[in-house]
Amino acid sequence: MLMRTLFLNGKRWGSDYISMVFVCLFFAISTAASPVRGESRDEFCVPLGTLEPFWRYSAALGPFLEIGQALLEIPDYLLCEDFPYKKRPYPMEVPFADHLSLVRILGGYNDGSADGASDPAVRALDLAWRDSDGKIHYRMELLKPRLKPYLDNGYTHFTVVLDNIPWCFPEHPAAEGLGQKSPPRDPQEWHDFIKAVCEEIVHIMGPEAANRLRFRVGTENNGVARFSGSHDEFIRHYDATAAAVKSVLPDAQVGPFNIGGAGVRGNEKANVRPFDLAAHCFNETNTFTGRVGTPFDWIAFSRYFTPGTDIEANARGCETVWDEFTRRVPRLKGASREIHEFGVAPFGEEKKGAFVSEEDGALGAASTAQMMFRLREVGINRLWHWGMADKFRARDNKLYSLFTGPAWLLSVLEYAAGGEAFLLEPAAKSAAGTRFIGLASVKSDVAIFIFSAYNKDTAVNTSETVRFRIPKEAVDLSKTLSYAVLNRDTAVHDRIRRDFEAAGLLADRFTARPDRLGGVREMGKGRPAEILAGDKLAEYYKVWERSLTLKPLAAGIGALTELPGYYEFTLNLTPPEVLVIRTTGESH
Repeated sequence: MLMRTLFLNGKRWGSDYISMVFVCLFFAISTAASPVRGESRDEFCVPLGTLEPFWRYSAALGPFLEIGQALLEIPDYLLCEDFPYKKRPYPMEVPFADHLSLVRILGGYNDGSADGASDPAVRALDLAWRDSDGKIHYRMELLKPRLKPYLDNGYTHFTVVLDNIPWCFPEHPAAEGLGQKSPPRDPQEWHDFIKAVCEEIVHIMGPEAANRLRFRVGTENNGVARFSGSHDEFIRHYDATAAAVKSVLPDAQVGPFNIGGAGVRGNEKANVRPFDLAAHCFNETNTFTGRVGTPFDWIAFSRYFTPGTDIEANARGCETVWDEFTRRVPRLKGASREIHEFGVAPFGEEKKGAFVSEEDGALGAASTAQMMFRLREVGINRLWHWGMADKFRARDNKLYSLFTGPAWLLSVLEYAAGGEAFLLEPAAKSAAGTRFIGLASVKSDVAIFIFSAYNKDTAVNTSETVRFRIPKEAVDLSKTLSYAVLNRDTAVHDRIRRDFEAAGLLADRFTARPDRLGGVREMGKGRPAEILAGDKLAEYYKVWERSLTLKPLAAGIGALTELPGYYEFTLNLTPPEVLVIRTTGESH
């Protein structure tokens, strides 16, 4: 029992010296006892500690907060037998999320005109305005309707994003893309406004819930498209904002924007330099309060990936940035490592001549699994995902949604949460360049294994026999094993693609790319494709249910071998694929 306890406590990060020495010794002994391991990497099983549900974060976006953007009524077909969706006890919810970022809540919206806000109705959505005498007035009555849909559905844990600055505050307002991007002219005016916002939140939510909130200053402000000011201007803006929040909500957290582009060199030359901002917050005088020290409560950035991404290198890039913060500012050691925007989203790839697709099927699930597992390996604490439902209008013109491949993955991860987690590496490299990875979650009554096969060359679909090992000290695999699999044969959106193609409704650009797909509206030819998808909803619901229904582990899928000191899975995996194996029943 002592050996098992030490092994499970040997986490990849934050572990004490004795635990790590034990893990290294254990691996050395296993290697000596198992010559076959000489074909593999140095570590075939990496302890990751308890698997907290680090993925239960998402965002709700202004200017649509009043209508409850991102909230959904969970359809009954998701309540399937083996991995039923874990519904919150409210009429609607943001799928797979307990904590929401409320983005663009202050206003500052762009109406699409040359100057960004020629429409008076757009400016009337700001929480503040300036009269002809230059005096600032507030519209705090607009704030409660933006919070109400989420409060009514049980959400009280928010990151309030103070990004688009209302149009009345800058000397020279300007808009690009998503809204007003110029800094306030007067830190005192801005401080007073944010203080009033916080006081209104206390009035709406009460002091206890309000003091649990987090406030993020900006969105990707290390780029002039989102913040047109200089580094020094952002320092003054950040300092005044943090001071205002803390004056009303002393227990609330305050942190910087999510960095757009997680790289060390690029951020050295950005208009707002994140590493220097962190050093200022910990070591320098706050420009508004005159006291040393300003809250900097997390390290966050955006992380998107596309088909063709080197997943492991992508995740290591995140680790490099997180580690660089703690190297420069040692007091950031232990700060929450976060990604506030995440997913398959090939923004800007058209300009590079790349084929752009949302990948709501097996490929999206396989790549997302590998990114999430690798990010967990390098220490992520919180991950914000985007919506997990593909929406379209059926024949009756009502809006329906089908959950995606990444949602399939999260449906399984929900049941893995709370177990002791291990990252599993294959025993040998792939001859076809496919990346294989596994995540094990071990609880007292059940063990869940999630294996992913992903190839940067999305046209590769070569089946390979892959071996993974886990020490017996980590898990009891004497129980019956069952499996579920998501691949191009079983994924809902891969099925939709085939149906569109058969009906002549597949968008022309997808016809020559059988390896790629998108959402219903993306890959279908207009309204007829949406109607076809709606007519087949009952079939697609069944496809989802079957794909998450466990079946006894069969020889064609894989086998488990018990060897001295460890168990070995021998699996047949074909990219893109996610294979789940779960222990069921009593020990045999």
